[in-house]
Amino acid sequence: MKNYLYWPLLMGTMTVLIKAGSAFSAEPIVVITNEPALGTEIESPVDGAIMVYVPSGEFAMGLDESDANQVAKDLGYKDVGELWAWESYPKHKVYLPGYFVDKYEVTVMRWAKYIQATGYQSKFTETSRHFGKPEEQLLPAGEIKWEEAKAYAAWAGKALLSEAQWEKAARGTDGRLYPWGNEAPTLDRGHFGEKGKQPPLYVNVGSFAKGASPYGAMDMLGNQYEWTSEIKKPYPGNPMAAKMMEESAGGKENVCLRGGSWYHGWISFYAAKRFGFPPDVTYYHVGFRTVWAPPEGYFKSSEFRKMVVNARNRREPQY
Repeated sequence: MKNYLYWPLLMGTMTVLIKAGSAFSAEPIVVITNEPALGTEIESPVDGAIMVYVPSGEFAMGLDESDANQVAKDLGYKDVGELWAWESYPKHKVYLPGYFVDKYEVTVMRWAKYIQATGYQSKFTETSRHFGKPEEQLLPAGEIKWEEAKAYAAWAGKALLSEAQWEKAARGTDGRLYPWGNEAPTLDRGHFGEKGKQPPLYVNVGSFAKGASPYGAMDMLGNQYEWTSEIKKPYPGNPMAAKMMEESAGGKENVCLRGGSWYHGWISFYAAKRFGFPPDVTYYHVGFRTVWAPPEGYFKSSEFRKMVVNARNRREPQY
C-alpha cells in the first residue's frame, strides 16, 4: 500500500487508489464493497449525460395531512385543496434497488445529439429552435412528447423514471418536503419566479446549486415538468381515489409528470407533487430526464471505473 496514494473520489463504500508518481488522469485502481456512495457520478456512454447514484433502500413516498398542510403554508395557499396535494396521499414506504439518474434535465445539446444520431424529426420546434446557438445549448429540452422521451431514453440505453424513482431522487430518505430539506422554497433554489409572477421562460439547467437533491440531482423542482414512465393513478389507500379517477373518465388517462414547471408556478413546487398530461399532449414547459439501473456485477467492472473517471475528468459543461 505504500506505493499508492489515496484518491477520495467516493466515500464510505469505495476506496480509489492511484499508483504513486502516475499521472492524475491515469486509470485508478478501484476497490469496491457493495454499492458506491450516494451521489457517485458516472458519464453515460451514449448520450454523455452525467448521472448520479441513488443507493438501494426504502424511502417515504407521498404526503400525509400534516405534510400537505405545511406545504400549503410554505407555498402561500390557504389549504391543501388548492394544491391538489391530496393526490399524493397517503405517505407510504417504498423500497427501490439502486439506480443512476441524470443529474440534469435533458438539454438542447443532448437532444441535438440524439437527432444527429437517429435522424429523427419532430413536428415541434421548441427545442430545435435553439440548435446552432452556443449560448442556448444548456437550456432544457422543451415541448417533448411522452413517446419522444421514451424513444430518446431507449436510444441512450436507459428509461424514463418511475414515479418512485423520481421522488426518491428528489427528496432522499429522510422524508423532506423539498430537495434541499424542509425550508420553504426561495428564489435561489430553483427556477420558480416570484409568487404571482410567471418567469419569461426556462433557464439553463444546473443554475441553482442550492436546490440540489441529497444525491446531487439538479432542477428537481422548477424549470421543466418531467415525464415519468407511469400513468397517474391513486396510490393504494388514497381517500380521494374516486375524485382522482374522474380525470380518467371515458378512458382518457394522464401520464404522470413530476418536478413542477416555471409556467405553472408555486402550486407545483414540492417534491411529492403529481401532475399529468395525456400521452399525446405536450407544451414548451415539458421535458424529461432518464434513469439507468446497473446490472449485477457492474460495480466490480472496468466499465464502471471508466465511467467514474470520465465523469470526474469532464470539463464544463457537464450536461
